[in-house]
Amino acid sequence: MAASPSDDLLPAYALSAQYLTDGEPVRCVAAAPQNDGASLELLSGSQGGVVSRILLPSDATPPSNGGGENGGDNGGDEAMLDIQPGGANTRHPHQITALLSSSQCKTAAALPAIYATGCKDGNIRVMDAKSHELKFVLEGHSNAVTSLSWVEGEGSPWLVSGSWDGTARLWTITENSYHCLGVLEGHENTVSVAGLPAESDTVRRVVTVSAGVAEGNAIKGHTVRIWRLAPTPDGSAVKCELVGRVSDDHAGPMRDVAYDAETHSIYTCSNDGTVKIRSAADGTCATTLAYPGGDRPILLSVCVVGDWKAKAVVAGAEDGSVAIWDVSSNATNREAQVIAHPGCVWKVAPLPDSSDFVTACHDGHLRIFTRSASKTAPASVAEAFATAVRESQAARSTGPSADDIAQYPKWELNALHRGRSEGDVQVFNKDGKAIAAQWSAASGTWIEVGEVTGTNANAGTLNGQRYDHVLPIEIDVPGGGVQTLQIGYNNGENPFVTAQAFIDEHMLDQNYLAQIADYIQQRAGQSAPTLGMGAAGGGASGGGSAGYSAPAPAPMEVAPTYEYLPMKGYKTFDAGVDAKGLAKVAGKVREFNDASTANALSPNEAGDVLDALAATLAVTNRYHSSTVSDAELAAIHKMVTQWDAKRAFPALDLARMAVLHPDAASAKRRGYWEEVLRGALDACSGLADPAREVAVPMLTMRLVANSFKGGSGSARAAGSLMDRILECAEACAPSGNKNVRLSVATAVLNTSSYMHASSFASSSSAVRILDVVGSIVGCGMYEAEPIVRSLVALGTALLIPGGCGAEVQRIAKERGIGSTVERAASGHGDMAKAVAKEILLILS
Repeated sequence: MAASPSDDLLPAYALSAQYLTDGEPVRCVAAAPQNDGASLELLSGSQGGVVSRILLPSDATPPSNGGGENGGDNGGDEAMLDIQPGGANTRHPHQITALLSSSQCKTAAALPAIYATGCKDGNIRVMDAKSHELKFVLEGHSNAVTSLSWVEGEGSPWLVSGSWDGTARLWTITENSYHCLGVLEGHENTVSVAGLPAESDTVRRVVTVSAGVAEGNAIKGHTVRIWRLAPTPDGSAVKCELVGRVSDDHAGPMRDVAYDAETHSIYTCSNDGTVKIRSAADGTCATTLAYPGGDRPILLSVCVVGDWKAKAVVAGAEDGSVAIWDVSSNATNREAQVIAHPGCVWKVAPLPDSSDFVTACHDGHLRIFTRSASKTAPASVAEAFATAVRESQAARSTGPSADDIAQYPKWELNALHRGRSEGDVQVFNKDGKAIAAQWSAASGTWIEVGEVTGTNANAGTLNGQRYDHVLPIEIDVPGGGVQTLQIGYNNGENPFVTAQAFIDEHMLDQNYLAQIADYIQQRAGQSAPTLGMGAAGGGASGGGSAGYSAPAPAPMEVAPTYEYLPMKGYKTFDAGVDAKGLAKVAGKVREFNDASTANALSPNEAGDVLDALAATLAVTNRYHSSTVSDAELAAIHKMVTQWDAKRAFPALDLARMAVLHPDAASAKRRGYWEEVLRGALDACSGLADPAREVAVPMLTMRLVANSFKGGSGSARAAGSLMDRILECAEACAPSGNKNVRLSVATAVLNTSSYMHASSFASSSSAVRILDVVGSIVGCGMYEAEPIVRSLVALGTALLIPGGCGAEVQRIAKERGIGSTVERAASGHGDMAKAVAKEILLILS
């Protein structure tokens, strides 16, 4: 978009357009100019894991639409919305937390036409910018990827990614490949990144900022680092040198970083409600921009827009506002303009070649703001935005609802509720009204203070206890959904103690202590208690009414960690994979082959070929270099698929061992293993009553279990037959043989683990896990170990990424699986009880 003429500039920013995306909270946005130069593409990523594409026309014509959503409330002519523009491949299994387009790079011509997304699953996905099809998945980070930037220099730009795992990674991306050049380690928790100008033709630079770590009751160590990056002679790696470092000059964790080429400055924003303008040479602070007012919100994102004539620093805030500081050369007012939004502003981003910017809001909208009078939104659109803001603020400042009041203790029963200390404040329900009362320790009674006519938006009741602050904590469930928990906090309490109790109660990762404590401090402050808050602490006296209004917090997010869930990796049956065991199996094969009248192995197959296979499989420490021939595998194939079930079991045992060899199970042999597994499942299902048989059901289930572990070929083959596998497992589940029972539980466990790891499962397949585990538990015959494996399989299915896991959770709740799990765990040891507890937490 072209820059606005100076005589067209408004004195302050105003809404230009708004666009509804997929309706989920918008976590990130990138503005990508198109090749025609007359249009702009907005790409957004949502909390639901969906990419939305909005194609905007030239800004030469002012907006004229009014009314409803997108082509109604847009305020832009003929803007086109496309949700999941690349189809299913555009869907992510978790929240999309970062977005970057190749067209945002100055040397975009050196890159393929792509965009990259950072996701909560720790992966970076590279999409084709035209078709929106998935090209690559860049793996390496062990936690959410929350920041992406280009690092430019001679040749093709590099991609730099920042993550919750405390590292930044450098990548090269070409049309058909990608490569990780190196890792910048040693950061203090979450890392944000921005590329800096190259130092020379060969040396590039990047800035990283970190969130800090807990030290006692404070968060320290949040650090700005300037890195010098020099490629090795062959270009396959990067030598990283730290050339600048500044720590703890913000009063809280840093949340984002940006670079402005015109001023050659770095901009950082923080939980302390400030933006610092820094030297790009060493990171030292030159200027601090503070959010206006005494109660500064957490600033989540920062960007710089415009040129020296109309330059501004823009920051998005957790309390649902955007702050804009005019830093142009002719600025007369350095006080920030604040634009309220209907929800948390997760991301702000500049629009190219203009002083306009776009915001990504928790209410599911993208909004463009401008200082150009010709591009302001129609009155109807501006009023719709203002109404949404007013309604959001009103919802946060009204008095307690009738439902809230109904939950308060009855005033006539106040004697049953003793205060904890002198001056304790409690809200009661008196004749349908909320009244505040103060505890008198001397008299042992509550003294009525007055009616609560307004509430602090944070105040509330949790588990029957009234708190000064009840704050939402969003749990990013690995199954793709978001679970909102609440934490109660009273003024004067130690936020670290409160955070630790919350972590213990909900079994969260201990690393979140500092993050949660800082969140409490930011949202609650250390102010004296207010009567309208109706909570413990503080002393107000006298009659009348009490009221207080404060902005409602956007939920903080943490990811839960479980000790046993989800299952990662696979259990195997490798007993007998030695010379003695293989000789026994080969002997049984030859015995059955000699007695066969049809489909028998040839003398060579039953002799030399079988011996060669046994010799290879017996030397497990040479698997990395040995191979299995097609002829050897063909012998197994013939026996499994052509022999009748009563004679096939030694062949199944041989297949169970062979599939653990990496070469035998390699990708090129996927089709082979599909046929072998299908033959095994046919043999098992063809039995008159699989639950009464032993050899074939046991060995079929063990072959299935090992297939997921063996190699990509066998794993994908088993993955393509999941419905058949689960159907057979359910038929074998009520077996009277304990070895069969363990085999069934393990096959189900590995199937569930594969579903979780690959995200290929359909909802119907994943729900079958519930069916099979139900049969296992229902028969009442399973020992402790197979019960544990079955419960872990169920819990893993609940945590499958994306909508699949959410659907399994929904159906599990409908079926009352929680009580089934508790019954199953009872009497099966501490491990079963611990897994059951985690399942119940997921379902809570």
